[in-house]
Amino acid sequence: MTNTDAGMLADLSHAAMGAALADGSARHLSETIRDFARYRESWWIYDRAGWWEVTRADVAAGLDLMAANMRLADQAVRSSAS
Repeated sequence: MTNTDAGMLADLSHAAMGAALADGSARHLSETIRDFARYRESWWIYDRAGWWEVTRADVAAGLDLMAANMRLADQAVRSSAS
């Protein structure tokens, strides 16, 4: 999908990521943070042009840590709602 304002072509289209999220081969960073997704052993960031693969190792490591913390937070919210 092309971002006509910037003339950039995203690494992955919204349709492709949507299909991956629907079939379970991708997952959002958390139940509430949906601008990042884990897919094909990489992190991806949402943009109106599509999805961009995170290629910086330090950023990916930070997202791994955030995802682990958010899993615990998501579980706590689910437990308190029961």
